[in-house]
Amino acid sequence: MAYGLLGLRDQMEGEALQGLSDIAGDQRRDKALGDQMEQAARQQKTQMIGMGAGVGAMAGAQFGAMGGPAGMAIGAGVGLLASELF
Repeated sequence: MAYGLLGLRDQMEGEALQGLSDIAGDQRRDKALGDQMEQAARQQKTQMIGMGAGVGAMAGAQFGAMGGPAGMAIGAGVGLLASELF
């Protein structure tokens, strides 16, 4: 009888340790996925800022009162600010 209980205890300990190992693995995967999502969000924001500045620069060059390089610079600044706000 004692041997049966010792065997059961060893089995339960093994299952508990395996469960803890599984949880730790899940936490590592969750952290890695969270890090990837944060990095993707940063890249997307950087792209949006660049696009906003580019669109603003083009609009400033075309339609600015001063036109040309000065309008382009002003438009780029406005586009950059607008992309930061949204």
